[in-house]
Amino acid sequence: MTRLTRSFAALLVSSVALSASAAAQSGTVSVGATQSLYLAGGNAYSAVPGCGAPGCVPPDGGGIAPVSIALTPGTGRVLTFSSVLGTMSFCPGNTCVTSNPDGPAPPLISTGLNSSGAISGISAGTAGFLGGVFLGAGLPASAPASLDFNTIGTEFLSLNPVLGQLFFIGDGSTAASVTQQFFVPDGATTLYLGIADGFSFWGDPGAYDDNEGAYRASYTVQSTVPEPSTFLLMAVGAVAVFALRRRRA
Repeated sequence: MTRLTRSFAALLVSSVALSASAAAQSGTVSVGATQSLYLAGGNAYSAVPGCGAPGCVPPDGGGIAPVSIALTPGTGRVLTFSSVLGTMSFCPGNTCVTSNPDGPAPPLISTGLNSSGAISGISAGTAGFLGGVFLGAGLPASAPASLDFNTIGTEFLSLNPVLGQLFFIGDGSTAASVTQQFFVPDGATTLYLGIADGFSFWGDPGAYDDNEGAYRASYTVQSTVPEPSTFLLMAVGAVAVFALRRRRA
C-alpha cells in the first residue's frame, strides 16, 4: 500500500469515527416527583386529575410538565442510560413509600393507569419508577396501546415504544447490570422523562400533589446509521484508492 493509499484509508476511518461522535447526544437531567408524563407535549388530561393528599383541590393533583429533551434528527437512534440515581416518596392510599428509579424495593405497589388525551396508559408490577415517552412534532391523533410490563417484565434487553406510548425506564439496566436499549421511533423529535402516577397508581392519572424527591438521569442517544456525508466521503475515497491501484497496475 502506497503512502497516499494509506492516507486515504486513514481519512475514511477518521470520517466514520467523527460521524459517529457527531451523531451521539448525551446529557444529565433531574426529574422531579411531580413531573407528569401525561403532560408531555402539551397533552391535556381526559379527566380532571384527582388529588392524593388532604387539602388538595382538583385539578391541583395534575402535577407539572415533564422534562423535555430535544432529539437530534436521525434514524436508527438508540437511547441508553449510564446512570439513574435518587429517591422519591409517594403516599398511595395515605401509606407512604420510598422509591428508587426501579420502584420501591421490594415492590409493595403496582401500576395500572389509563390512557389520557393522546398519551397511553401503562401497567407494571411496580410503581413510582422513572418513565419516558417519545413524541414527534405534534401529539398523536389518539393514544396508542398501553404497554404492560407485568407481561414484558422489567428485565428486557431492548424496547421499541411508539410515539405517545409510555414506557418503563427505571435505572436503565437489568439486575445483572446489562444496559437496556430503547429504540427511538423514527419521527420522534422529543424525549420526555417523568412519572406515571394516579391515586394508588391506578385508574386515571393524577395524585401528583403528595409526591416528593427527584431522580437524576444520565442518558445517551446514539445513531447507528452513518450520516449521508460519511457515505459520500467513503465513496470518494474508495474511487480514489481504486484509481491509484489501476494506475500502479
